[in-house]
Amino acid sequence: MATIRKIARESGTVYQAYIRKSGHKPVTRTFKTRNAAERWARKFEAGLDEDNAGLTSEAQRHKLSDAITKYRADVLPELRPETARKYQQHLTHWDEALGHLRLSDLTAAKIAEARDSLTEQGKAPATTNRYLATLASVLTACVKRWHWLAASPMQQVRKATERNAGTRFLSEEEAARLLQACRESESPDLYLAVLLSLTTGARQGEVLSLRWQDIDLSAGAMIVRADAETVTKGGARALPIVPEALALLQARWDSRQGGKVAALRPSGLVFPSRVSAKQPVSLRTPWETALRRAGIERFRWHDMRHSAASFLAKGGASLVEIGAVLGHKSANTSKRYSHLTEQHTAELVRKMAGKLLGGG
Repeated sequence: MATIRKIARESGTVYQAYIRKSGHKPVTRTFKTRNAAERWARKFEAGLDEDNAGLTSEAQRHKLSDAITKYRADVLPELRPETARKYQQHLTHWDEALGHLRLSDLTAAKIAEARDSLTEQGKAPATTNRYLATLASVLTACVKRWHWLAASPMQQVRKATERNAGTRFLSEEEAARLLQACRESESPDLYLAVLLSLTTGARQGEVLSLRWQDIDLSAGAMIVRADAETVTKGGARALPIVPEALALLQARWDSRQGGKVAALRPSGLVFPSRVSAKQPVSLRTPWETALRRAGIERFRWHDMRHSAASFLAKGGASLVEIGAVLGHKSANTSKRYSHLTEQHTAELVRKMAGKLLGGG
């Protein structure tokens, strides 16, 4: 039962509501009138009664910030280090933007508003969707791991629209210039990393997270493991290594075995950072320098993935084969390259017709 105390102060009389209940710490709050103190006390005690009776849901007990803190402790350690680092940035954003909300108050409308805010801040649609994917993972954990939510509000949130119409492809001449600029780079890693991306279509994260245990030098193949953030992920897949890249990998392995420096371990990164061998190297600066030297504009590392697909299509690969190389989970994702395979098919038909009609 609440006790209302009348307290005389120099500034005037106030009324203090004092609540002491078994199993709870004493709570006090001061008001200017007795009526206000009594109303607050009744409401507070009713809340305690509901809580004790199990009527307060887990979604009402916890804020999004609580879920983010628990996600960092329980889930991030299970992810690959490079993926966890990306998630950390996203989690910080969501904690600042929506962390103050109770899970019961975290509606699809509020998430959509925060999504639009990311776009207004200049985030690309693909980047915005990666932020949403991280939040979705947190809310899924709330549903399936901790049972703090009955259902995730993310199910009613539309993703930002990504437009692939402006997909950039390298011409063969541009690819040659880029590779030459990478060969001349001061970075000992850039040329090999770019060569692997351009010839296999592997993502930057997949290449830079390669470990020696993923490389089969005798078979000339490598295993790439799709980044957990991508919606097109197809799990681990084996890709052939072109002879020049294979020779560079072999030389890199041989140079560290039996030398003065510590021998490479199978679990070690192929492209480790000079700061920490546990982290992949950052190639942002040498990459941008190589692009300038090659005279190539409006081109991202990820566009090498599209370029690899275009070279495969020109070589006669089908959409199914392109999807298998790039690790597309859905055949629909590979359809963006359909015009390239159609061009190759048309060229084959023209050549066949020329031969039939005696022109070739």
